[in-house]
Amino acid sequence: MNSVKNPVPTVLSIQDMSSIGRCSLTVAMPIISALGSQAAPLPTALLCNHLEYEHYEMVDFSEHLRAFMDCWVKNDITFDAIQSGFLASPEQIHIVIEAIERFGNEQTPIIVDPAMADDGHLYSVYNQTMIEEMRKLISHAQIIKPNYTEATFLLDLPYEPKKVTDDTIRMICERLHKMGPRHVIMSGVPHEDKAVVAIYDGETNSLDFINTKLVPVKAHGTGDIFTAVLTGCLLQGYSTHESATIAANFTTDAVKYTHDTIGSMRNGLLFEPLLGELTKLVKREA
Repeated sequence: MNSVKNPVPTVLSIQDMSSIGRCSLTVAMPIISALGSQAAPLPTALLCNHLEYEHYEMVDFSEHLRAFMDCWVKNDITFDAIQSGFLASPEQIHIVIEAIERFGNEQTPIIVDPAMADDGHLYSVYNQTMIEEMRKLISHAQIIKPNYTEATFLLDLPYEPKKVTDDTIRMICERLHKMGPRHVIMSGVPHEDKAVVAIYDGETNSLDFINTKLVPVKAHGTGDIFTAVLTGCLLQGYSTHESATIAANFTTDAVKYTHDTIGSMRNGLLFEPLLGELTKLVKREA
């Protein structure tokens, strides 16, 4: 059997799926579709709702992931990009690395969101072993999208948001670049009254900042939305800087819309009413 070129750009998205609480795959699939590409899910786990709810049920899908990949190889299925998000065990990190080795090549964009921490604290399922394994995963990526907290854990640096300067962010990005990825896109850069994203290109040693309005709320799933928009834009031919800018603006718009409409962030961001703007973006470029 000969593999056929994908009729639209197709991204292999490796992360969990929560039925309730917009995050991970339930964010990636509609956003990437709105941007004119296909998100092919490889679910690491299935949850009835995200873990910030008091009660939850989860089915770990790890034991099935290699069988899925084996079938794709037999069926000559290919992907135009590979993107990973939250991973709950060292084994899942190893499987993502294996997926990159099996389905990627030098031309395949590899985007890794090392989703493991926020506000100076690791997520409950993460420990030092997971951090060490995540360092191995980002070495396979072309683009990584940590927040400031995750960057400090990846580099074993103290979490000191009040002491952050532009030079601090440059140092962090340069050190992360030396671990493998060309581009470092760091969200959640500490700032008193702005939402700041840093964009670093290791090949040119250039550092830029994107500033959007800071909505002072704790929102769930913002990183997943950012990474989904970033990935979808990259697949449509936007540069990394352009893609990150669109992602930052869309994420801020979704936070503001949710805050203004219902106030509660418990169930993730109300991004659906804004998807039309992403579709218009792709149509304008076409």
